Amino acid sequence: MGRAEHHPRRRPPLPRHKTISFPRENIGRNRGGVATKIRIARCFAEESVDTPAVLEVEVDQADVPSADEILTFASVHGNFVCISDRIFRRFEILLPLESRLEILKDALLEVIRLEPEGAEGLNPYEVEDFVDALERTRQKVLADDNA
Repeated sequence: MGRAEHHPRRRPPLPRHKTISFPRENIGRNRGGVATKIRIARCFAEESVDTPAVLEVEVDQADVPSADEILTFASVHGNFVCISDRIFRRFEILLPLESRLEILKDALLEVIRLEPEGAEGLNPYEVEDFVDALERTRQKVLADDNA
């Protein structure tokens, strides 16, 4: 066999991949990943009375499958919609006025428990306060609608 001939069972070398890191402000000190983030993208009745609230939840890449399962299961029982974007580690939650926020609260508490001890993410009290504030806003919208 000459040098120019290829061995039929040899695979070509795999291309080398370049790793791109997240910006420093998004990296948790203890973990090397992104801490769970929850934010309101749109509040209840922002555009009209029937406009649902929209939450965005961002989790660490390692927590995406578990968070997806938790939020999707809760959405069935909580009367809200969860749209997962596994590539960007984000979940969009559409909350109509009639959604069950206590189920959402339990699901979000489960999601933040996916983080390891000592992570600088959200604590349970912050999540409870967040959902309670959302509930107060919803009650105000419903009271204004009934008036």
